[in-house]
Amino acid sequence: MNENLYILIVDDNEENLKVVSNFLKEQKYKIALATSGESALKVLEVNKIDLILLDVMMPEMDGFEVCMILKEKPETKDIPVIFLTARTETDDIVKGFQMGGADYINKPFKKEELLARVNNHLQLKQVRDYLVKCEMDTRKSRDYFMRTLYELGKIMDRNK
Repeated sequence: MNENLYILIVDDNEENLKVVSNFLKEQKYKIALATSGESALKVLEVNKIDLILLDVMMPEMDGFEVCMILKEKPETKDIPVIFLTARTETDDIVKGFQMGGADYINKPFKKEELLARVNNHLQLKQVRDYLVKCEMDTRKSRDYFMRTLYELGKIMDRNK
């Protein structure tokens, strides 16, 4: 099941990318890697990503800026973003949530905590996606039902 879920890891530190990706690959997740905010945005243009693990402290464009851009775009606004960073000040944590982050994990982190949070946010996303699909299906059914009633009404009016 996890092999259908695609996680983007964004960090300018190659060692961090390696460690986190190895943890997630053990769980059979599909992984995409980016070493900058700009490269992360490019990955998102061509891949359907289910979750993003995003470092805050990166050169040129920090993780907060990347998250803000993601949350402004209809095609990426619903992707959960988990900040994975050494910045532990309350102001940074609050800013992460204000930018649209779903969670905030401090470095250094424990493997079990990372995996638990990733799993929880992926499950929540799957439930949200299912509810959106149900809503669309319900609207289609309602629209079909209303058209059918309208057509039946026209037939009944002709037969009077």
